Amino acid sequence: MLIKNSFKTKLIFSYVLLIVASFVLIAFFLDRNLSENSLRDIQSSLIGQARLIESQISPERLKQQDTAYLEALTKTLDPKIECRITIINSQGKVLAESRKPQEEISLMENHLYRPEVQEALAGATGIDTRYSSTLKIDMLYVALPIRQDHEIAGVLRLALPLENIERTLSAMRSTIILGLLLALGVAVILGSLLASQTIKPINRMIQVSRKFSEGDFSRRIVQHSGDEIGELAATLNKMAQDIEDKIREIKTQNQKLAAIFNSMIEGVIVIDRAGHIVSVNPSIEKIFGFSKNDVEGKVFLDAVRNNDIAEIIKSVLGHGKPLSTEITLVYPVHRIFEVNATPIFDNEAVNGCLVVIHDITEMRRLETVRSDFVANVSHELKTPLTSIKGFVETLLEGALDDKKNNRGFLKIIQEHADRLDRLVDDLLSLSHLESKEIVLQRDDCHLYQLVQGVIPGFGSQLKKKNIEIKNELPQGLTLRVDKTRIEQVFINLIDNGIKFNKENGFVKICSRELDGKIHISVEDSGIGIPQKDIPRIFERFYRVDKARSRELGGTGLGLSIVRHIVELHGGNVGVESTEGFGSKFWFTLPV
Repeated sequence: MLIKNSFKTKLIFSYVLLIVASFVLIAFFLDRNLSENSLRDIQSSLIGQARLIESQISPERLKQQDTAYLEALTKTLDPKIECRITIINSQGKVLAESRKPQEEISLMENHLYRPEVQEALAGATGIDTRYSSTLKIDMLYVALPIRQDHEIAGVLRLALPLENIERTLSAMRSTIILGLLLALGVAVILGSLLASQTIKPINRMIQVSRKFSEGDFSRRIVQHSGDEIGELAATLNKMAQDIEDKIREIKTQNQKLAAIFNSMIEGVIVIDRAGHIVSVNPSIEKIFGFSKNDVEGKVFLDAVRNNDIAEIIKSVLGHGKPLSTEITLVYPVHRIFEVNATPIFDNEAVNGCLVVIHDITEMRRLETVRSDFVANVSHELKTPLTSIKGFVETLLEGALDDKKNNRGFLKIIQEHADRLDRLVDDLLSLSHLESKEIVLQRDDCHLYQLVQGVIPGFGSQLKKKNIEIKNELPQGLTLRVDKTRIEQVFINLIDNGIKFNKENGFVKICSRELDGKIHISVEDSGIGIPQKDIPRIFERFYRVDKARSRELGGTGLGLSIVRHIVELHGGNVGVESTEGFGSKFWFTLPV
């Protein structure tokens, strides 16, 4: 509002100033011209009157200094011409003064050196305007020489007060000032009207511009004039449209970047040039267990207590070169990360750092598992192959003719070949299950009858250890599963329960419904599993007692196959065991 009023006031003031300046110049030149013309006219009039009076003065009496004659003459003419008349001899002495008594004339100072007297004595017409110390007013003096026989006998001087001229000029100045005041009043009124008309479109532009400053670029300035204000309005409208388009484009890009930033699996941290955290994505929040709002604006080390990452950031900010390294994080989680830090440049100067943290824990674990798997497969294959090769060489070297032992050697070779066959079958089965390409052939299956059909296959093993097997599954329990795959699960779990059981022990199969799933357990009274081995019991080739497992013909893949089959059905597996007191393997299946 202050800006608007200030501009309007300036506009009105400019109108008034223009008129005042014009009037002052006009009044100045008019006053000067009138003063000069008035003075010139009075001078001409005085000169004419002086010549008339000069013609009436007798030069002889002037020479004789006949003051009585001269005084009578001046006193007679003064009222007629309304001028002060002074007669001066050639030596500058005042002989007669129309407005002074004779006794005062003799006391008057010599006028020889008065400017107008000097000019008259020189034979010219003397004119001068000055302050009269005698009359205490400004006077106009005109002096004429009085000649006698080509000689100057004296000087006639007429003096006229300039009061009348000043009075006339004052009246004229008053009239001019009054006119100026009237003109100023008109100028203020007209200036206000003109300024209001000029300010009105500017006010509209100011109001719309305020909306622009508040971020609302949808408004437009309506101005149809073709002058500079109309051009300014069109320019502001185009600027608003361009800014609105740019903001819309930037918002779209920011939304895309934010979606990418927030959905990245990798953790991302943006650091400014001072080492403060600018932003982090949700993955970083999960990794380090903090909230984005709690760490933004903090120094990295204050938010994340990890010197390795802090040193990487410091190096990138200091040298402006990207760095990549692998670190192991112990706190708050034990993970392995690949850290990639890249400098952010602004006009070729390092303005910050982008840190991308990729969790490679699973990849390293898989590499370890793969390495272990290759080593385990190689070991599992090498053991029977070494035995087969050794007995074949023994037979070829002559033991084939040893009728007492040759059949025993061949039986051992057959056992190792069977073991290799089982190992290859289990590997193929496990590979097929892990490929995720298997399609389950689901059908209604009576689990009680399924287990009853599996038990006879273990008759000799049960009889050998005198183990009792109990099928306590409900006879009406029916689930929609892949019968062949679930049958393999029961076979593997019952087989384990028998192999690692004690003499005169038991194997019990039972179930219960829990959280919308059927919880099935295979419990044995065997040797149990040490607590340290339980987390890895379902891994491939993992054995608690490797020597005994091989002795019993195990491949180390049975439980891993169980886990994959159950997970394909949407369930999970687990084990509860105390060393020396048996084990309970369980798995769940959706109802």
